[in-house]
Amino acid sequence: MLATDNPFCFAGNGPARKVGAERSHGWMRKIMKVRNPFAGLLALFFVVAWCLSGSAAFAKPLVPLRTAWLGEHETFLVWYAREKGWDKAEGLELELVPFESGKDIIDEMQSANWAIAGVGAMPALTASLSNRLYIVGIGNDESATNAIYTRADSPMLKMRGFNPNYPEVYGNPGSVRGKTFLCPKGTSAHYMLSRWLHTLGLRERDIVIKDMQPAEALNAFREGTGDAIALWAPQTFEAEREGLKSVAHSNDCQARQPILIVANMDYANKHKDDIVAFLRVYTRSVDMMKKTSAEELADDYMRFYNAWTGKTMTREEAIRDIKDHPVYSLDEQLALFKQSYGTSELREWLHGIVSFQNESGGLDRRELQRLERLHYVTDIYLKAAQKNAR
Repeated sequence: MLATDNPFCFAGNGPARKVGAERSHGWMRKIMKVRNPFAGLLALFFVVAWCLSGSAAFAKPLVPLRTAWLGEHETFLVWYAREKGWDKAEGLELELVPFESGKDIIDEMQSANWAIAGVGAMPALTASLSNRLYIVGIGNDESATNAIYTRADSPMLKMRGFNPNYPEVYGNPGSVRGKTFLCPKGTSAHYMLSRWLHTLGLRERDIVIKDMQPAEALNAFREGTGDAIALWAPQTFEAEREGLKSVAHSNDCQARQPILIVANMDYANKHKDDIVAFLRVYTRSVDMMKKTSAEELADDYMRFYNAWTGKTMTREEAIRDIKDHPVYSLDEQLALFKQSYGTSELREWLHGIVSFQNESGGLDRRELQRLERLHYVTDIYLKAAQKNAR
């Protein structure tokens, strides 16, 4: 039913509004003439109900937005927002599709048909070579939670600070060269492994890398495969529960590891408002996390982790995982994106990863030049989110 079909409603402008108003006023006069007060009130009730039913026809339907995530910290912010209905408040209906690695998210972009995703910088940069996505935001900083683990009796643990510039890093060339590492290639864990080797004066050709996803790698490591394993949280908690020892974390190796919010380029070009609305949802969760202690969030975080992965996490692990992942408000993200003299803080982080890809032989000259330009890093969606928020 259209609002103009309802004699009591006069939403809109122009002739339709005028006609509706005249009809409504006529009916209201008739109601006021009713001598029985109760009958008048009852009639007025039906007028209001009828008007509301007509207005409902104009309610804008929610926009379904398919998104892709890993079973880790940044996904909690989206999961929590959906639990609270914050997506619907922005006109969206979020669908969260689970993946095991950022590389899988990128590889299945077309088949999974997602519009927005949270991935590590490594797979995001790789995908940008084919002009498939924009980097539109920052999910968190996971530098403190990417790590290499080995068994407690490993010779790698016998020396710490071989390179005085990296005093917290374990291992030396003799204990590492020729060893087998379980690591998902093309991921943030792979980047972390390469940076660790660099601190020891080694390169990937000096070791053996078996390409395995974290869950598969942990199972294989339990059965005796490999000498060390590269993981990210929360799989790092599983490793520690089983008595494995960390050799190094990303921040020990001065490797900045942002989780990036990326948008399917084709979708973003056609539906800018949806991307902007999502960023408002995400940064609303960021604001909540900045105002709420990790201890207060722990129960929700454990519930999220169980619902998403089917596994459990202790309260202490939940608190630690929240504290180990800095998040950035809308204004902070804009500051990280802001360019000065042709670069920005975020671009400097990403240039470090581009250099790694080049050193590992994964890029030809033309690809290197394209990546170094970082033309797919854009703050237009964040700026629009900030403008709309005001």
